[in-house]
Amino acid sequence: MEKFALPVYRTPDFEGLGLADASDAKFVEARQDGVAPAGYHATTMFPEYFRIHGEWHLAQDSRMDCAAVLRAGELCITELRNIRRGDAVAVGRTENGTEGIYVHTRAFRRRGNAEEEFAFRQGRSRETAYSKDYDSIYRLLKFEKQHGNILWVLGPACTFDADARRAFTALVEEGYVNGLLAGNALATHDLEVGYRGTALTIIWTPSMKCGAAVLCARLWRQAPCRTASCIPV
Repeated sequence: MEKFALPVYRTPDFEGLGLADASDAKFVEARQDGVAPAGYHATTMFPEYFRIHGEWHLAQDSRMDCAAVLRAGELCITELRNIRRGDAVAVGRTENGTEGIYVHTRAFRRRGNAEEEFAFRQGRSRETAYSKDYDSIYRLLKFEKQHGNILWVLGPACTFDADARRAFTALVEEGYVNGLLAGNALATHDLEVGYRGTALTIIWTPSMKCGAAVLCARLWRQAPCRTASCIPV
């Protein structure tokens, strides 16, 4: 398997893109706390540049679905709930730099890589993490295990599947989990599976095929429930 290497960040060539003399980004004052002005620019998962006073500035600590706020000459990526009345918020619907906002979607792409070029067109967008290539994930996990920390964000669905539970247990035991972020649903359903061997009152057996299930009559008799998911068999 090919060894993992951190991708090289490529800064945009604004002159080559014809954006050396582009317009400055437009900022509009927020009229009340927690409310962005109409037409505000929602940040993406990609690196973003804003043209301010004739110069392009890379937004620091950027993340999705926030607003770009200009405070005391500093560009701040701000959650909408933290916008304050009078904040200068970037507005605009174009992202190609012509109106002073440039979303850099090719920052980590290798030049001349036809395979990557093809993969890029397969439904990937700002909403899609680059996680379709499992070989890349394996290489990344090995790299981070040696050079950093691996933080997982899981939902409750991973506790419903026996194979997923075994797989994640193996990842923990092999040192590929340094931290876990989850809501109370994961803990609740994990306890249910661990103590009762059920998932949402459904018992799973090795003989089941194609997601077929039988409801747990024993649990029904012990603790009758009148919800739609609890039906006696």
